[in-house]
Amino acid sequence: MRAVGVGSGKVNVQRAAALQALAAALRRVAYGPERLRECLGVRYPDDVGLLNHAPAVARCAGSAAADIAARLFYLENPESPAAVRRLLGAADTRALTEAGLLRAAAGRLRARLRVDVHGGLLLLADRRFAAPDATALGLPRGDMVYPPGTDSVMLAEAVPTREGERVLDLCTGSGIQALQVAPRAAGVTAVDIGLRAAALARCNAALNGIVGVTVRQGDLYAPVRGEQFDLVIANPPFVPARRRGPAYHSGGPRGDRVLRRVVAGLEAHLRPGGRAIAISHLALRRGETLQSAVGPWLRGFAGRALIVVLERGTPIDLAAAQSLFALEEGLAAYGREVRDWLAYLHRQRIGEVVALLLVAERGPRRRLEVRDGAPRSLPIPLSQPPPVMVKNWLAGS
Repeated sequence: MRAVGVGSGKVNVQRAAALQALAAALRRVAYGPERLRECLGVRYPDDVGLLNHAPAVARCAGSAAADIAARLFYLENPESPAAVRRLLGAADTRALTEAGLLRAAAGRLRARLRVDVHGGLLLLADRRFAAPDATALGLPRGDMVYPPGTDSVMLAEAVPTREGERVLDLCTGSGIQALQVAPRAAGVTAVDIGLRAAALARCNAALNGIVGVTVRQGDLYAPVRGEQFDLVIANPPFVPARRRGPAYHSGGPRGDRVLRRVVAGLEAHLRPGGRAIAISHLALRRGETLQSAVGPWLRGFAGRALIVVLERGTPIDLAAAQSLFALEEGLAAYGREVRDWLAYLHRQRIGEVVALLLVAERGPRRRLEVRDGAPRSLPIPLSQPPPVMVKNWLAGS
C-alpha cells in the first residue's frame, strides 16, 4: 500500500476506504459536538486539558458505542479489542489497523491519531494527551499537526462566507477552515508549510468526502504566487517564541512574525472587494497599542481593517498557559517553566497579550478600527458576538 500522496495531492484508494468506514461508524453513534457536550460538558476542544483529562475519561466510562468512540478517538484512551470491535466491527477494526490508524499494545488498542469534531466535520489530528505517533496513517514525519482548538472554532464561526468564491486557507493544519467553507465555495486552496499537515488535511478531505479542496505544501503565499482570491483565511502560529518550537506554535519573539507576513501578502492576493480574516494573539510591548502595532503592517494595503478584541491578558496569563505541559514532570517543573517564561517576556518588554480577530477588506476606504468583542451583560446582552461584529462591519454598518 502506498503512503498518503503528498506530491500528487491524493489519498490512496485503500486508505480512503478505511477513512470512509471510520466516518460511517462514528456517524452511526452520533459522534459529534452535541454528543461530546452531553458526555463531557465541553464547548471547545481544549476544554479538556491535562488537568481534567482523567475525570473526563471517568465521565465517559459507559459501555455504549458512543462512549467507546469518545474515549478512543477524543480522549485518546486505549480500549480493549472487544470494545473497539463493538464500535467499528471486526472487519473495519482490522482495516483501520492495517491503514495505520489503530495500534495494538499490551492487549489494548490505541488510536494513533485523534478525531475532533466541528459541526458535521470529523477532523484527524495528532494526539493531544500522548506523544504524536510519527508514522500514523503512513503520514510523512514532521512537526505535530495540532488538533483544532478554541481559536480554530472561533475563527470558523466568524468566517464570512459567500456562494461561489475562491478561497485561500493559510496555515491550514488539519484543514478545518478549508473543509468548512468548501460546500459554498467555487474552489478552496489550503496551504501549510508542513508536509505532514498538508498530507493530513488531504486525509481529512477524504474522511469527510469533501471535494473541491486543493492542498498545497509551502510557505504561506509561495504556492499561490500570481493568484488572487475572494476570501483569505489564516490561523497562523502566534506564541512568542522563547525558543524555536514546532511550526504550529512559534510566532517569533513577540508572536506576530507569521501574521505580519499574512497581512503583507493581502494586497497581492485579494481581489478588489475581497476579504481576509485571521485569528491570532498579539504580545504588545509596554506603552504600545493595537493601532500603533498593527497600523504599520497595513500601510501598503488598499483597503480597510478591523480588529475585534476577544480577550486581554497579562504576561502571567501567557506564562501559565504555555507552561501547562510541564505539569507532567511535577509542580516544581511547572513553577520553573512559569518563571522562565516570565523572565523572557520581561526581557521582551511585553505588557499585555491580546487575542483578536483581524478582518480586512480590499477597497477604496482606508482605515483601521478596533472594537471590543468581549461579552458584556447587565443582565441583557450589551455587546454583539464577534461573528456578528465581523458580518455587520463588512456590510458597512
